[in-house]
Amino acid sequence: MKLKLLIACTTLLTIAVQKTQAQINPDGFFNKKGEANISLSYTYATYEKFFLGLDQVDAVPAHNQIDQNIYNIYANYGITDKITAIINLPYIKATGDGAADPVNGTTEQSDLQDISLLVKWAPFTTQHENGTTTGVIAIGGSYALNYEPNGILSIGNGASSIDAKLGLQYNNNSGFFGNAFVGYSIRGEADNNLGLGTGAKYDVPNSLNAQIKIGYAGKSFYADAWFDAQKSNGILDINSANFAGNFPETKVGYSRVGLNLYAPITKTLGVSLASGTVVSGRNIGKGTYYSGGITIGLGK
Repeated sequence: MKLKLLIACTTLLTIAVQKTQAQINPDGFFNKKGEANISLSYTYATYEKFFLGLDQVDAVPAHNQIDQNIYNIYANYGITDKITAIINLPYIKATGDGAADPVNGTTEQSDLQDISLLVKWAPFTTQHENGTTTGVIAIGGSYALNYEPNGILSIGNGASSIDAKLGLQYNNNSGFFGNAFVGYSIRGEADNNLGLGTGAKYDVPNSLNAQIKIGYAGKSFYADAWFDAQKSNGILDINSANFAGNFPETKVGYSRVGLNLYAPITKTLGVSLASGTVVSGRNIGKGTYYSGGITIGLGK
């Protein structure tokens, strides 16, 4: 049960979500039918620099620095041996260390962000002499809850989404593995709560995303290193001439790197640690996050 719990919970930690959605990044590990796990995690993220368009500035505009405290609930369930459902819900408190937000007039925002659901399916697994290769198709989406989406301090873009991802994972018999995923996110509209411009809802740009991960999943611990990136199809930058405070419509992109660690304590309980940082970006904060969590095995 320890190994099953360890493998089933490799995506539990929240990635810092300043101006992005708390998307679920899938992998090629699957629960057995009827197996379920629930994870609780805490993440601290800090942003001391900011990308205005592609230009990096040494302080977050108006706020100087943004700190986030993120409390996250993550759960997964094996529908069959080859289909796993995942749900994720973060509560985020963001605080600015400076003047009030120039758009929404606040120095702090806190609320539930987006509830996300993803179902991943393994259509095939190919056996090799020293391991296996698993194909993964993942379909899901997120529903934006009732937070203020407009401003540098906002905890998300305020738009619901439909997400699709394709990937491959190679598992070596020694425990080492690697995977690669590409995906596309179709974003909906965000409420123009402040009535800026014409008062019409915001069209949030769709985005292309990719992920690469290498790691080790053994009987006593799990570790991985990852890289992910997003590129959106928007045309608006915060520092462009036609920007009028409509933050949800900006073109948000990034590349990030990070580490995840997990170890079981008992057959049904485990602990995790993680860290990640923004390497480059567009219309997003540049910072680092640290996370820790516990996972409880439910099911078989």
